Amino acid sequence: MSTISSDAVKRIRRTLSLLLVAVCLAALQGCASLSPVDKAPSAAIAASTGTGLGGMAAQSLSAGESAGFRALPASALAMDARLALTGRAERTLDLQYYLLKDDGTGRTWMRAVRDAAGRGVRVRLLVDDLYTTGSARLLHELAAHDNVEVRVFNPFPGGRSLTLTRWGFSLLDFARVNHRMHNKLFIADGAFAIAGGRNVADEYFFRSETGNFVDFDLLLAGAPVDQLAAIFDTYWNSLHAYPLHALEGSRGDPLQLRSDFEHRTASAAAAFPPLPPDTRDTLGHAPLSVDLAHPPVRLLHGAVRVFADDPQKVTGRSERGDDPDTVTAAAIRACDEATAELTLASPYVVPGRIGMDALRRVRARGVRTSLITNSLASNDEPFASAAYARYRKALLRMGVSIHEMSARPPAIAQRHGVQIAAVGRSHAKIAVIDAHTTFVGSMNMDLRSSRQNTELGVLVESAALAAQVSGLLDELRRNDTYRLQLVQPGDHITWTETVDGVTVVHADEPDVSPGRQLKLFLFSPFVPEGLL
Repeated sequence: MSTISSDAVKRIRRTLSLLLVAVCLAALQGCASLSPVDKAPSAAIAASTGTGLGGMAAQSLSAGESAGFRALPASALAMDARLALTGRAERTLDLQYYLLKDDGTGRTWMRAVRDAAGRGVRVRLLVDDLYTTGSARLLHELAAHDNVEVRVFNPFPGGRSLTLTRWGFSLLDFARVNHRMHNKLFIADGAFAIAGGRNVADEYFFRSETGNFVDFDLLLAGAPVDQLAAIFDTYWNSLHAYPLHALEGSRGDPLQLRSDFEHRTASAAAAFPPLPPDTRDTLGHAPLSVDLAHPPVRLLHGAVRVFADDPQKVTGRSERGDDPDTVTAAAIRACDEATAELTLASPYVVPGRIGMDALRRVRARGVRTSLITNSLASNDEPFASAAYARYRKALLRMGVSIHEMSARPPAIAQRHGVQIAAVGRSHAKIAVIDAHTTFVGSMNMDLRSSRQNTELGVLVESAALAAQVSGLLDELRRNDTYRLQLVQPGDHITWTETVDGVTVVHADEPDVSPGRQLKLFLFSPFVPEGLL
């Protein structure tokens, strides 16, 4: 077992000291509270064939079809789609995200959003407040532009300049601030939408030097976009969405803020240069920027159902886990209909009693069930991985096939020209049911998604899409995962991978650092699953 370095001890002491200061401040000054604010309600602007995107969306739907969709598995093409739609928007952009970082990715897209606002496009940006400490300046600078409004969801009421003080001033309000808006949604001109697992940060678009996520989005057109726009309005106009300026006031003169934004984002403009027209993803799709220039856009067609949690979920209405109106409940009902095969992908797996019961029902009917998730080495939330480990043997015993993502740079990313030697992680939230139905969304297979956080999901009836997604998951399994097996005697788990054509079997969790092992050994028994 490794020893803790003196630097680590200093960091621990510094963290504990800051925590003590925050607690004392909260005790002396009392916990801050949120007061209702006046804000003007607004509504989505419906798609119109009088706009370029509206006309293209209508042109791209087959006769008699009300919904079109296209997978966005490659990070480069997923970003291209966002930038292309933003660049062509004429009336409105609605963005709803759990995380928007002030990094190269965030600055690049927000600069394009700023440019759209300069063309007269109405911009509504709704961001969960959990991570806005690091992006507040960028958000204030963006909000200083005409036609842009920024709101934050379920905000921390005090100590907003530091994450630690935010939590310190919210100690008596922990039950509320522990609920977060986990949705990810982008709508352009009411014509096209992108929904799925990607947040707005370098690591979701393979730009991080330390760790990157294999993720998945859907591009949608037609009736589902109208439904998603109505969902956005519900969140935007809810009591839990606060205008940024109402929480923090002005950060300076608007002219200066706009100048600061220009300076902050100028170098980011070259971070995502236009993709070559002959670029293709694993599915053979060209960049959306290319297809929009030569409509119609290539889409699949089929029935689509959209699900979203009520914003009121942050009041604790779903904490018992039996709320039938959650996205998790809808996903479980869909999986319960499986008759032959069920493939699940989730970065975090803490199924709890309800989730385990659902999997037992599926397996009792003889449905082939497989799961792709992160290994302890690849998981960016090691305590969530430790909680998942409590279920792992039970899942294997009931016959669930489990593959865990290795920490190597993913082969699927290298196929698309990404050469960053960073840890590879899975972040896709997918279910493929009986080779015909596909669930895509923001929801993880854990207790936070089912009980604490708000989520968004899309259920698509299309054998063609199911085949595409299954092929992507098969490729991930072959190249970037360990296959788990129970070995007797002793009920011991092994991890098997293929490296350069050679089968390698690991008797212990592979590639886990001693420091991470020690951290989990000391603290994971005391972390409630509901917080993970």
